[in-house]
Amino acid sequence: MERTDRESALKPVKRLNATLPDTLAYYVAEMTSGHGLYETPSEFIRDLIRHHMEKTEKEERFGIDSLLLQSLAENNYSPLTEEDTLDVRRAIATE
Repeated sequence: MERTDRESALKPVKRLNATLPDTLAYYVAEMTSGHGLYETPSEFIRDLIRHHMEKTEKEERFGIDSLLLQSLAENNYSPLTEEDTLDVRRAIATE
């Protein structure tokens, strides 16, 4: 897996130690008991983090898609003509 610039600049946290209020501690115990969905509190926390990451990525994609659709709706995009292509070539040649 390739790291992004943002990930490279961050120091990864591989171990967490958190003190929970009683209500959260009981909830974690319930979720990780013999009849819970997870075998360990660590497994439960990892799954919560994964779901949060997925949700955040979906929201970001939705935001980008919305901006693209808004841009398409607000602008009159017409196919490039031969004259447009020549204008671009002239502009590049004069740089």
